[in-house]
Amino acid sequence: MPGPTRAPTLADVAAAAGVSLSTASLTFSGNKPVSEATRERVLSAAASLGWTGPNPLGRSLRRGRSGVVGIAVGQLSTAFRDPAALPMLDAVSEVLGAAGLGLLLMGDDEEHARLPLDAVIYDICGRDDWGPYGELVAREVPLVVVEGPSWPGTTFIDIDHRGGAAALAAHLHDLGHRRVATLTLEASHPQREREAGLREVFPRASVVGACASDLAEAQRLAADFLSADPGVTAIVCQSDVQAAGVVLEARRRGLDVPSDLSVAGFDGVATPWLDLSLTTVVQPLVAKGRATAEAVLARISGADVDDVVLPVELRVGDSTGPA
Repeated sequence: MPGPTRAPTLADVAAAAGVSLSTASLTFSGNKPVSEATRERVLSAAASLGWTGPNPLGRSLRRGRSGVVGIAVGQLSTAFRDPAALPMLDAVSEVLGAAGLGLLLMGDDEEHARLPLDAVIYDICGRDDWGPYGELVAREVPLVVVEGPSWPGTTFIDIDHRGGAAALAAHLHDLGHRRVATLTLEASHPQREREAGLREVFPRASVVGACASDLAEAQRLAADFLSADPGVTAIVCQSDVQAAGVVLEARRRGLDVPSDLSVAGFDGVATPWLDLSLTTVVQPLVAKGRATAEAVLARISGADVDDVVLPVELRVGDSTGPA
């Protein structure tokens, strides 16, 4: 039985065309002019051997670029379920795609960060430390952090969490609410800033619990909290998905929203589970994604990039009313 056939190489193409290896390489790279006759001879030899050309990844790595930007989003399943994450990711991919770069979605484990990436975006994960951070900085890989720790050597993209939460709390205070509770995100930079803004107005606000932007989990926490008859007149949630879960649980118990209980959220995303509009803090999700991608492009080019903090806006809906 014959052995396996060896795949053709550029050296084979050069030999078949009767040219030097460097001439064959220049034919495909286009870095220097090659006569039309030589070019045709090399291409004809490559076609006859079934050689399709240089490996684009290998070529890009030799230039010091992979053409790929990684984005660490923690658990992929959680990122794709969060309606506040998708518009931001769409905007990032649109800007990077227009610049000819690919986007690699990855978890926050260390192995993905060791891939040959032109830059890395750390987003959504919310952790205060990340194993690959030091290695990426040491390798001088541009690192852009979204709503996370403002680590040295990175560019930080954020929104005004505290100001938005304080404005929402002031709205409830103006409606006469004094007994207020909060359902928070899991421990993270956004969680701390949003809770700090709320406590500027309601320093003694009780805590319903903490969870991700998960409808079922928010409803379960609200059920446990309301079963204890806390006597609160409003619950402020740190995401609109959480707020939708609280509204559903309140109605299941026969409570009217907002007559019996006011509920507010954060993010400004669509909540198709509800037949009322939420009072919420609207964050510029698309603008945040574009700012992130533009910071990546600037850092890849070697430019200095300032941190960015984007404004938010209070939107009063049907889910809050007088205490």
